[in-house]
Amino acid sequence: MKKIVSITLSLLMSFIVLFFVMLMNNFSIPSVLYGVFLIYLFTAMTFAEQKKRGSGVKYRRIFQTLFAVFFCIAFIGDLYAERGSMAITDSAMSNAELPFCHIAIPQVMIPFIITGNLIFPARISGHYAAVSSMLCIWLILTLTIGRGWCSWVCFYGGWEEGFSHASKKRKLNLVPKNKEIREFQFAFLAFIVLVSIGAMSAVYCEWFCPFKLVTEFSPVNSIPSLIGAVMFIGLFLGLVVIMPVLTKRRTQCSSLCPFGAMASLLDGVSPFKIRIDTDKCKGCMKCANVCGFGAIDIKTIQDKKGKPEMTCAKCGECIGVCPEKAISYAFRFEHKCGRPEVNSKFGKLVQAFLDPAQLFRFAAFTFAVVMSSGFVIKAVDLILRGLVK
Repeated sequence: MKKIVSITLSLLMSFIVLFFVMLMNNFSIPSVLYGVFLIYLFTAMTFAEQKKRGSGVKYRRIFQTLFAVFFCIAFIGDLYAERGSMAITDSAMSNAELPFCHIAIPQVMIPFIITGNLIFPARISGHYAAVSSMLCIWLILTLTIGRGWCSWVCFYGGWEEGFSHASKKRKLNLVPKNKEIREFQFAFLAFIVLVSIGAMSAVYCEWFCPFKLVTEFSPVNSIPSLIGAVMFIGLFLGLVVIMPVLTKRRTQCSSLCPFGAMASLLDGVSPFKIRIDTDKCKGCMKCANVCGFGAIDIKTIQDKKGKPEMTCAKCGECIGVCPEKAISYAFRFEHKCGRPEVNSKFGKLVQAFLDPAQLFRFAAFTFAVVMSSGFVIKAVDLILRGLVK
């Protein structure tokens, strides 16, 4: 039964990859290479999960890490092709031609609602990263995988994902401070929104975004811009590289990212969640130790909450390490109506296809395929051209 489901889902994903990655790019060499790689990743993940629940997370890690690196290669390549550097030009600012970033959504929404003015210098439509298209993508993902965006689709989070698994042993344990870190992230979200309203500018992007170092940045031609550049470098090295290596967790994602905090607040509209069976749980805390987002701590287990805290990004890391098999994906409505018992083979087959873990991974990976295809193919093409030269 499980093999039939795994084979069928792998075939469906192959067709999705064939269309969105290969066909849409005229079966170019980079698109074929990336398409084959994606099919391998999903198939390997699906069959690994069939053998041992939670064992497929390593394929998610590989994908997200590579996506982040290739995204930046493609993005920087575009910047040099258009501007000749990674610096933001006056022309791009005045013509509102900056690519709109999903991290900017929390700080632009309320000022836009209040004043009708967009405080981020991006186009509403007609651009590959226009405000309307990014808001549409955000809305669809919010209604489907929720904060799963952060662990499956985010093209920045892969940097931390990679560095958080660079070391075999944790050098700094932040688990006892998970609650305080979560509270700080929500407080920082409120601060960013309020200051952005007061200043009528994208404050996080201007002063706190660590990914300026690997995307685009303002020219360093004044004392304030120099201070900003130092902050960007420090935040990237500190929160994206050093702290993830030391703590084996996604530090910036779980403490500073305003988009992640907003995604946590809205995650309740997603049909998927992570469930902890409190009857099976023995309190070993292995789940808390591997959680990259600090969504499980001592109180979560002691109080028998039956689920991680609201910052859970549904990465699945906790599922694989639980020795009691007490953690699993579930539908958010299951606690109300439960899942019907079926006896027929056909009914069991249908129920196997509707398993929340299978559906969530399929949906999340599909979004990841669509979101990554253009950037990764462009990056692979740039690398191949460079090798040929």
